[in-house]
Amino acid sequence: MMDVLAWIEQTGLSRFVREDFYAYFILLIFHAWGMAMLVGGGMALSLRVLGFARSTQLVRWRMVFPIMKIGAVLAIISGLSLLAGYPAKALTNWVFALKFACLIAAAWLVAHMAKVSFDKGVEPVGLVKLQAVAALLFWVGGVASGKLLLYTNEILMTSELTGDFG
Repeated sequence: MMDVLAWIEQTGLSRFVREDFYAYFILLIFHAWGMAMLVGGGMALSLRVLGFARSTQLVRWRMVFPIMKIGAVLAIISGLSLLAGYPAKALTNWVFALKFACLIAAAWLVAHMAKVSFDKGVEPVGLVKLQAVAALLFWVGGVASGKLLLYTNEILMTSELTGDFG
């Protein structure tokens, strides 16, 4: 696996992300915007299912999904670019896997809640509300894990392991 990570670190994209003065920070900004649209939309939908903003019809909240999709695309593209810059930092860190598990679980729960509840015209009850609570916890877990990535890596570059700093 380290050979693959070392190869990625030598690609033009990886070097650009690491060496260009603005690239990494611009990618972080786009990643933050994408995550805000994805996670913010998912949290808003979950809160609506739990009864917040009850005066709005649940079916009208479907308009949040296109915003979440745009956010997901933006977060994925910028996230993959950030990953290309420091693949060993992320792919050797269990917190990175936790971030993805939380975000995938939250997105799945929100999609399932929408499928089950949003077109029926009745307020969600029981299991759907429990799913909304779980989705909120997963959204928070995904964001918290993403922030923890800054502090939990043991390896920044594969060259740290091989001693090849050239």
